[in-house]
Amino acid sequence: MNLLSTMHSHSTYCDGKNTLSEMAKAAYDLGFVSFGFSSHSHLPYKAGYEMKMEKEKSYREEALQIIKEYDGKMEILLGLELDADSVKPDFKYDFLISSVHQLHTENEWYAVDDNKEQFERLIKAFGGIKNVVENFYSQTVTAALRENIDIVGHIDLVGKFNANNDYFNPNDEWYLKLVFGAIDAILEKRPDIVFEVNTGAISRGYRTTPYPDLPVLKYLAKKGARLMLNSDTHAADTIDYAYDIALDYLKKAGIKTLYRLRKFGFEEIAI
Repeated sequence: MNLLSTMHSHSTYCDGKNTLSEMAKAAYDLGFVSFGFSSHSHLPYKAGYEMKMEKEKSYREEALQIIKEYDGKMEILLGLELDADSVKPDFKYDFLISSVHQLHTENEWYAVDDNKEQFERLIKAFGGIKNVVENFYSQTVTAALRENIDIVGHIDLVGKFNANNDYFNPNDEWYLKLVFGAIDAILEKRPDIVFEVNTGAISRGYRTTPYPDLPVLKYLAKKGARLMLNSDTHAADTIDYAYDIALDYLKKAGIKTLYRLRKFGFEEIAI
C-alpha cells in the first residue's frame, strides 16, 4: 500500500502500551513511509491518559534519538496531540494534532471518550445530549483554530459510544447542522488544515467504521477538505489496524486522494 503512514500514535509516555522504540520498529517492519510520535500533551488536571509535564523533555530527547537511528530508512516526525485545555508548547514540534477529549461545566470536567458511564455523566451534567454535542463542536472549532495546528483529530469523537445510535441519530438534521457548521468554521480560517480519518476506535472495539461517520466524511469531501489516514495506535500491533476497511470506506465516500505528512510537508497521494 503506497500510503502507509500515520501521524497519530501513543506510547508509554502517555496511555500507550509500547515504547517509542517499539512503535517505530513496528512501523518500519510494516514498510511505513512516514510515522509520527504524537503523545497526549500534559494537562492542568489529571485525566489519566496525559503525558506528565516532567516527562516531556525525555519524550523529545528519546524521540529525536530514534529519528536519527531511522534516518534514511523511514521518516519519523515528532509531534503532540493537544487537548482543548493544553498549554501551548514551548518547543517547535514537527506537527500538532488538535483533539477534544473532555468538556467542562463551571466546576468539573467530564470525559467524552473514556467509557459509557462517564459519557452518561457528561450528558446529565450538560442537561442532554444536544447540549453535549453543541459544546463539543464549539470546543472543536476553538481548539482547531489555535496557532500552528496541522491536523484535526477524530472530529466526531463525541459519537464513540453511539455505534448503535444509543444517544442520538448521526443523520438527524440538528446533529449534521452542528458538525457541518464546525467544519465550515474551521475551513473558513484554515483551508489548509488536514482532517484525519481515524481507525483507532475500530482497533479498540468501539466501532466497525472509522471516524468520521460517512455523512461527515462526504461533507468534508464536498468542501474540498484535505484528509489523511491515521490509526491513532496505542500499541505496536495496531499501527495499520483496519486500513483496508478505511480505504473501502473512503472510496464509498467518493474520495480519490489523501494527504500524508512527510518531512518536507504534506503530500497528496492517490488511493
